[in-house]
Amino acid sequence: MENGGAARTSRSWASPVGIRIGYGSSELIRGPEQALEYLTGRWPVTNGRYYDLAKLKCAAALERRASAEEAREVFISAAIEAYVFA
Repeated sequence: MENGGAARTSRSWASPVGIRIGYGSSELIRGPEQALEYLTGRWPVTNGRYYDLAKLKCAAALERRASAEEAREVFISAAIEAYVFA
């Protein structure tokens, strides 16, 4: 079944989420893996209720312990919380 590695798989959302960090152009986040990369590496606010929850939900979605769409909804809330939702 698995190759002995983690159970992480690439999953996409039905509809991407637009964010804009700083003065850059808007970017489309297409799934929980990309969202988790942004949350851990580029997110401007590293505290907050939805930030922490989004990290947990995106990781859970990658391990198929939560739906990708659940992770998307929490990611949108985190983007609103951090004022990066575009």
